[in-house]
Amino acid sequence: MAFSMHMLLNGRDPGIFIGGVLWLLLSCSFSFGVESDINCLRSIKASLQDTLGYLNSSWDFNNNTEGFICNFLGIECWHPHESKVLNIKLSDLGLKGSFPRGLANCTSLTGLDLSSNQLNGPLPTDIGKIISFITTLDLSSNSFTGQIPMKLSNCSYLNVLKLDNNKFSGIIPPELGQLTRIKTFSVANNQLSGPVPNFNNTSFGPESYANNTGLCGGPLKHCPPV
Repeated sequence: MAFSMHMLLNGRDPGIFIGGVLWLLLSCSFSFGVESDINCLRSIKASLQDTLGYLNSSWDFNNNTEGFICNFLGIECWHPHESKVLNIKLSDLGLKGSFPRGLANCTSLTGLDLSSNQLNGPLPTDIGKIISFITTLDLSSNSFTGQIPMKLSNCSYLNVLKLDNNKFSGIIPPELGQLTRIKTFSVANNQLSGPVPNFNNTSFGPESYANNTGLCGGPLKHCPPV
């Protein structure tokens, strides 16, 4: 990099110089992005217990060919030969552990499906920063506990949010009503209570909230007076 910049700085053609600088900047940005996504998947593999061995048999980081992570089980890339992760689909693989914070390094991630595993513990309170550009989030059929993070409302591109069949408790953050793109929403079969959110651009039927005896409002029973 330093040698290339030295050659450019000593060039006489300003057009070649400017074009060269832009090429170097883009190359550095691309390299960082690729390395970031590889580190993202390394972190996920290290943080989860792979009880059935699916990740251990498929996620081989000793391969250095371009776009190699795009061939990993459950990984979809923006382009087959570019290690930039678009979707992660790891449903029903017997995975154990907590929500992987290393996902923050998959900076272009739009879809995450960790459903039907054995994941537990609370979701990170700053989840909105970890998966900022997510459009589909499916964490259903796990054993997540604690409250649904209010910061999920910062994931403003969400179209699908499935948190059903977990052990979430407390209220559903009313801020989730600010998710203007939401089309699918389910928190059924948890331990939630209080009023359901008022979604500005859509509404959801009672099946989205089923088997949370403490919930009220919206399509459910009226909430008692405060």
